[in-house]
Amino acid sequence: MTENVETPSNEYGLKEDWGSIQRTLEEIIPVYDKTNRFISLGSDLKLRRKGISTLRQNMGRDNFSLLDLGCGTGKMTQLFGAVSGSVDGVLLVDPILEMMRVARFKSKADGLLAVYENLPFRRESVDAAMAGFSIRDAKDLTKALGELYRILKPSGLFLIVDLSKPDSKVKSRFISIYWRVIAPVLAFAASGSLGLKFAALSKTYDRLPKISEMINLFDKCGFLVSSSAFFMLGGACIFVIQKAQA
Repeated sequence: MTENVETPSNEYGLKEDWGSIQRTLEEIIPVYDKTNRFISLGSDLKLRRKGISTLRQNMGRDNFSLLDLGCGTGKMTQLFGAVSGSVDGVLLVDPILEMMRVARFKSKADGLLAVYENLPFRRESVDAAMAGFSIRDAKDLTKALGELYRILKPSGLFLIVDLSKPDSKVKSRFISIYWRVIAPVLAFAASGSLGLKFAALSKTYDRLPKISEMINLFDKCGFLVSSSAFFMLGGACIFVIQKAQA
């Protein structure tokens, strides 16, 4: 990050729960995509596609370097390739080896193992990045955004498609109950005993900052919000944020 960008406190992220969440993600790989379709009531693919469309519109050109951060099974890259006609220029990034193997097989893109907080790229070397339902898995959200700021070119874009926490306590509480209680029941119906492990992922929602706090964090980490949209009572979001000029 540049010297004139204020560094906020690092209160956001999974912190000590990061390791256990990563282990859970490893365990649910065989049912990951199927169960996500089920517990999101089919909305996850719609949101991913809309986010990718928004990113491409904001980029204003077809050829650009793109990181798929926390790529999981590679769904974002697969969808990007479907609309752009190619995954050339897209690089998968994930800390879980087995996830990466699945992602590379399904998307036919190259990949590397890395975490949000330590991205092995040169300063200002990447045009854009995207994170589909994975930014909340960062161990330290502030440091993750700092790394994005470092590697993105001036005016580079970062697409976030993920869960979000409304400022309304009523809405936030309702959504928390959904992910803590209802989603695991749906996951069990979809995938049996492995589906029950999705209950552990409710921690990732609980650790999210509120929407207003997230926007404030973007600003303090040196990003401008280019576009934003909220769905499902504010429980899901699409953000495209842009690296501000120094």
